[in-house]
Amino acid sequence: MVIGALFRRLRMPTALGLAGLVLALTWLAIGVHVHGWVTAFDAPTASWIRSVGHRSHGLDEASLITAWLGTPVKVAAAGLIGGALLAWRARSLRPGAVVIGTVGGAVLARTAIGAVIYRPVTEAEIQAVSQLSAEHHSFPSGHVAGIGALLGIIAVCIAIGRSRIVQVLATALVGAGVVIVAFSRLYLDDHWLSDVIGGALLAAVFVIPGTATLTTRSDQSVRARSAPGPADVFTSTTS
Repeated sequence: MVIGALFRRLRMPTALGLAGLVLALTWLAIGVHVHGWVTAFDAPTASWIRSVGHRSHGLDEASLITAWLGTPVKVAAAGLIGGALLAWRARSLRPGAVVIGTVGGAVLARTAIGAVIYRPVTEAEIQAVSQLSAEHHSFPSGHVAGIGALLGIIAVCIAIGRSRIVQVLATALVGAGVVIVAFSRLYLDDHWLSDVIGGALLAAVFVIPGTATLTTRSDQSVRARSAPGPADVFTSTTS
């Protein structure tokens, strides 16, 4: 019932895009679980990133800071604070509820998926990373899912009603943030390439409904303001 009500509120292109993302995430999760061809690039990517020429003290520090900031507790706290500030700014509870729901939903969904999906590890993958890291990789990346959902929905709240340039800039900043977080997880050997891709897909799955909720409300407000009121109708009929 809830899913049906959600899809009724979405425009057809948005609903199709959301369905496509859900299918892609499902397909990727199944591929990871059975260790299909979707994991073929995991070991080569890990080996390349671990190569001596691509490591530095600065990247070590930046990746560790990103890992510290991206824990579920900190992401949830940031979602609560960001939602409260956006609700206060808009003088409405809707933006805050959407931000908290989007971030919380992504974090909970990641936990549920991680409890179900088990990823086998091959000998080549164990050689690409340390034994400890190989045993603790999980699908999808919680850091990418949580931070991606947080950055994405906050950017939507800020960019709604703004110029096209602002919207494009916000999208680019969110994309850059997700790429940085994803790279840090790969750099620290905490996740495979398929894990961070899954995290990005999961974040998008939750950001899209939140965006639809906010923009639908915004469109309704614009139509309500532009619609003729009773006085306008009376004036037009008597003139």
